[in-house]
Amino acid sequence: MKFHIASVLRFWVQVEYQSVLEANPNWPKQEVLSDVLRSYEAAGDAMRYLDRKGRVAWKATPRMLTRLADAEREVEDDWEEWP
Repeated sequence: MKFHIASVLRFWVQVEYQSVLEANPNWPKQEVLSDVLRSYEAAGDAMRYLDRKGRVAWKATPRMLTRLADAEREVEDDWEEWP
């Protein structure tokens, strides 16, 4: 099964995917990806939806997007204060 994941969420899923795969190298890759997506969904950071072609796809929730925007603003503010 191919997973359709929006680009904003894809980066964070890949980071977590590598971490889980390193800890459990014998897990099938599809199972690791499914587990990561389910954990993001349970945490309220990802949600499933039907794309234009009627396929199940994943995207970041508004809550996750807000947290990412806040983190980006904090980094920008820190850079402005950097000597």
